[in-house]
Amino acid sequence: MSLDLPIELILALVLSLAVFITYLWTRRQFSASAQLDLILQPYKRDEIKEIIIPDGIGGLLEVEHIVLVDQGLLLIETYSISGNLFGAEHIDQWTQILDGRSYKFENPLRRLRTVRQALKLLAPNVPIFCKVVFNADSHFPKGKPEEVSILATMADDMKIVLDSPVIKDKAEHDWLRCLRIARKNGQSLRRDGAI
Repeated sequence: MSLDLPIELILALVLSLAVFITYLWTRRQFSASAQLDLILQPYKRDEIKEIIIPDGIGGLLEVEHIVLVDQGLLLIETYSISGNLFGAEHIDQWTQILDGRSYKFENPLRRLRTVRQALKLLAPNVPIFCKVVFNADSHFPKGKPEEVSILATMADDMKIVLDSPVIKDKAEHDWLRCLRIARKNGQSLRRDGAI
């Protein structure tokens, strides 16, 4: 039993498959993570993601992303939350409004500041800049705290970091110390025999 499909149908199926594969590839290329990497590329000298550091009081903290820049260290936490967001530095619960519904979530700046304090113990000689980064389709209609960015404004928000004094040597020294102490998958982050 053979299937004799018209050439037009075969071409339409092949074209549909090509369009679908292109869509998936394009979407993957411009994911939030890829967009953030593209924004940070001109400024970063090095970076580490998803590490564990001591919290300074006998425990451990997970750190999503640290970037070495000429001005110090940039600590980044990303949140894939869309819609209208309402929050301030000292409010415990922030609110997301999406499709007419309201959702509460913990103030992300509290965790970020806890991680900054722990990181400051490892990197005492350099500034530690912090950013909580939300999706590009997030909006803060009533304003956003200084340490909060959305992908759409992250490049402009980097101005605060870039306007700070350049301290390459101190930043490199503290960076190497962080790599020596931090762990990823239970292993040291030693790189190129530098540590």
